[in-house]
Amino acid sequence: MNSKLKNLSEIIAKANDLFGNKYDNIGTLMGIMDKALRNQGVNADAITIDCVAQNKKIVMLLHDDKPDVVNIALGNKDGDIFSSSEYPLATLSEAVIAEIMEKNFT
Repeated sequence: MNSKLKNLSEIIAKANDLFGNKYDNIGTLMGIMDKALRNQGVNADAITIDCVAQNKKIVMLLHDDKPDVVNIALGNKDGDIFSSSEYPLATLSEAVIAEIMEKNFT
């Protein structure tokens, strides 16, 4: 796992813990895709946060050609994307990610 993906995954894991402490009735699952996309020919890594009970998903993509940007897509488990935004990697903190989770999952 490359260092950017590792650092982002640690921030997201802490944000997931913050969210879980605040909303103990909403379960989430976090996943890291560090080879699956590349095996499909996509030059990117991804971290997902799933809220199974609500059929919602957040996907955070780190594209090789945009090393300082994270694309965050909000959608569902079926793969439908409802919105997508780019964030400078340096601005993503535990609080920012927990806020994205709160807006999407509550």
